[in-house]
Amino acid sequence: MSSKGSPPASRTMGESDKLINKSEGPGGELVGIFVLVGHQEYDDEEDLQLRNDFERKLKEEGCKVKSFKMEENCRGVAVRVPFDTLCKAAEEIKVYLPSTFPTEVEDEQPPGIIERIMDIFETDEEVDYISAPFRWDKKELFAGIEDPETFFRSALRSYLTHHILIRTDVSKKKDMSDGINIRGLNYLKLKGVYTDVFILHDRPSTLHRRQAFKEKDDDTKVVDPRQELWDSWKQWYRFQPLWKIRNYFGEKIAFYFAWVGLYSESLILPTIFGLIVFFYGLSFQDKFLEEAINLNSTVTVTTRIYYFFTVFNNPLTPWFALVLCLWGTWFVEQWKRKSNSLKYEWDVSNFEQLEPDRPQFYGSKTRKNPITDEEEWFYPFYKLYLKLSFSAVLLLFMVALVIASTIGIIVFRVASLSEKYINSDTDRNSIGTSLVSSIINATVIMVLGFVYEKIAYLLTDWENHRTQTDYDDALIIKLFAFQFVNNYASLFYIAFFKESASNNGIFSKAEWKDTCDFKYEGTVSCFPMLVMQVAILLIMKPMPKFFKDVIIPTLKHYLRIFYKRFKMGDKFCCCCMPCCCSCIRPESLETLESGTDKKKELIDIIEEDRRLIPGDNDFTLTEYTEKTIMYGMIVLFGTVFPLAPLIAIICNLVDIRVDAYRILWKNRRYIAQRAEDIGIWQYILEFLNMVGVVINSLIIAHTLNIDNGSVLADIKDRWLVAFAFEHVVFGIKFLIAYMIPDVPSDVQFKMRKEQFQVNRLFERGPTKKDGTNTDTKV
Repeated sequence: MSSKGSPPASRTMGESDKLINKSEGPGGELVGIFVLVGHQEYDDEEDLQLRNDFERKLKEEGCKVKSFKMEENCRGVAVRVPFDTLCKAAEEIKVYLPSTFPTEVEDEQPPGIIERIMDIFETDEEVDYISAPFRWDKKELFAGIEDPETFFRSALRSYLTHHILIRTDVSKKKDMSDGINIRGLNYLKLKGVYTDVFILHDRPSTLHRRQAFKEKDDDTKVVDPRQELWDSWKQWYRFQPLWKIRNYFGEKIAFYFAWVGLYSESLILPTIFGLIVFFYGLSFQDKFLEEAINLNSTVTVTTRIYYFFTVFNNPLTPWFALVLCLWGTWFVEQWKRKSNSLKYEWDVSNFEQLEPDRPQFYGSKTRKNPITDEEEWFYPFYKLYLKLSFSAVLLLFMVALVIASTIGIIVFRVASLSEKYINSDTDRNSIGTSLVSSIINATVIMVLGFVYEKIAYLLTDWENHRTQTDYDDALIIKLFAFQFVNNYASLFYIAFFKESASNNGIFSKAEWKDTCDFKYEGTVSCFPMLVMQVAILLIMKPMPKFFKDVIIPTLKHYLRIFYKRFKMGDKFCCCCMPCCCSCIRPESLETLESGTDKKKELIDIIEEDRRLIPGDNDFTLTEYTEKTIMYGMIVLFGTVFPLAPLIAIICNLVDIRVDAYRILWKNRRYIAQRAEDIGIWQYILEFLNMVGVVINSLIIAHTLNIDNGSVLADIKDRWLVAFAFEHVVFGIKFLIAYMIPDVPSDVQFKMRKEQFQVNRLFERGPTKKDGTNTDTKV
């Protein structure tokens, strides 16, 4: 696999052994620190013994462990893993790291115009290197080994440190009564030995902080790593710095931002076509109103609003449906190519094959491991099957609850518009009831989604999955299956059942007619109501997240500033602002040199990060769910509201920068997690694309005026149109998927080249500049 990094400095054989043991640089103690927070005193002697044993074993592993008092009568423990211990962990879990050989083949031809234009928008400038599984006895083959402070990127240092913490076992031999294989950090958190765990954001080292106050023309100036990442990330008109994101947060978060970035870029085409459909429909607006005046002596407000929505129902709309269906396939195929490229470049192609068990996994029986021949706990499949069955039943119950709530909202609308409750102002009552029912529906969707998310977490924890990938897949399936019904049930009803309820009544009861309040050329049409419902859901869906991520943190920010100003009086400064945690008071720089003041500075930094907002256990889960629901809204019902891609691209552009700002400055740092792709979400996207073809074919045949401006009245013709559209689109989609290879040709070439180079490296060692081989046998 390839990897990107800085070009390695030239050195002679044997230098690395000396360099390994040198100091890790001034201020290096401010990088890669995990903080464990617990009680000052314990009522249970067993908990105290567990804590002491755990910290003793960390020291035996070579970790630097320092305890200190914290606010709120807590005891903190700062853990930093030295370079040699990180190397041992990297070798144990077979982490791929860049070697001294680049993979890029120099092109003698100058870059073309397109390449030069694309370079303007690039934010990553790393050099590509051959990567190989790290081996301590071959350490001289790896790039950057001479600098222990920067050899491991920040996210990898976080990942390896966390791996050591959760794998440091404090259990006694033969002590497996509760089925827990490893009693590491997670076990101690479960027991309440430690109440909080977090990792510090990277700060500049002591030397870097001093250099930050030098003149701008000083070549040795070093900036804050977070600020450097934010400076690249906040430029919305440029590509995201995916390599920098990966180096700071890990592959799992980086894959999410890579996916949402490509998703936003791909939305440009349907956005442009949707605007064309919209403006083309506006040219028919006067014609629609003229027809309405001819049919009715007066044109009400409701009529004007509904006739405005008919601008989306014009001869170009069926072509827009075709564009959406084909766009979904093209986007997924492009993502496969990008995902496979990043998987290779980020050295995670074999991650799932080597994935360890979850620390939370517990067994009920023991058996010998067929590979290691060691005794281990395992969980019988029949127990997992019974739990999955119960979860499925509960999921069906929640789905039934969603359907019941949808019917309840329909009954509310019908009752509000009945002659018993309606007043003389029929027009105002009709439009008001439609708006209120749409808002209630959107609110119910969000509330039920919040409740079921809590239930889904509890169920998945209870199911006891062995690996993190299995756990994530089970959780995602639960959440998405519910969210699919929760978000789209009302749209399915309006699109395909409401017209029948308007003519024949709900459950064929004439007094329960759920009218569409609109007729097009004498035929009842629910198209305008469907447009309004889709538009409201698209606009309201991002609101709770915006309120949570922007409004509430902003209010807390200014309240905290006001409180500190009130408390400090005239001594208020910018360092009171959480977003300015990188700002350094010049007068405090010298205090970093002395031991006592230096420790005090570190404690201040720890308390500062502790006060940041704790992030979700999995940042990507809620983000993927939100974006996938909106993606489904586009491929399923975007035909009736061609402005949906425009709303989605605006929301994505804003959301990317809001998320970037909050995870860098507002939230505690996320512990790095590795991944080789976006997981089961890719299959969910493909599922939505398949369903989207069927839904769009039904919408075209059932709702749109595709026969010279008239709605098809013959039911046989409708089904014929749906059948023809569906089969033609499916054929084109399969052809597109077949013609676009999942792995780019240049990546295939690099993979073959890397396999050859890695074998040569470990067999013969590196090659000197004069072309002779270096003996690396030890």
